[in-house]
Amino acid sequence: MEINRYFVVKEKIMSIAEIRLQLHQVIDTVDDGEKLEAIYTLLKNSNSPYKSMSLDEYVGAIDEARQEIKGGNYMSMDELEKEAENW
Repeated sequence: MEINRYFVVKEKIMSIAEIRLQLHQVIDTVDDGEKLEAIYTLLKNSNSPYKSMSLDEYVGAIDEARQEIKGGNYMSMDELEKEAENW
C-alpha cells in the first residue's frame, strides 16, 4: 500500500488536515506535563524534509512549476512508473 501525505487508521485514510485536528483534540485532553513536553519535543525536533513556506514562496513555486511544464520539463505517468521500478 502506498501512503503519500496520508495516514491510514483502521482502513480510513485521513488527510493532513484531519490528522492535525485529531492531534489538537488529543493534546487538549492531556493533563500530564511530562507527556506534553515529550510530544512538544518530538514535534519540535522532527527532521522533516519539508519547510514552511510563505504565501509568496508558495505562489512562486507554483509559477515555477507551471513554467517547467510549459517548457516540456516533466514526466508522463508511464515514465514515472518505469523510473519508480528502479528505486
